[in-house]
Amino acid sequence: MAAVQETIDQVKSIDVTEYKYGFVTELEVEKPAKGLTEDTVRYISGRKNEPEWMLEWRLDAF
Repeated sequence: MAAVQETIDQVKSIDVTEYKYGFVTELEVEKPAKGLTEDTVRYISGRKNEPEWMLEWRLDAF
């Protein structure tokens, strides 16, 4: 149990302040709506630039 408490204390002591060095990675993020629907399948297939036959295969599987 002492090892567990020691690990907890080490984690709590980690400095989690704002990143101060100025390097930032901007990422473009798009999220479809929650849940799996036909529209979601079409959206993902379109984002991946899949051929039409693959979209139809995925829709049949859906």
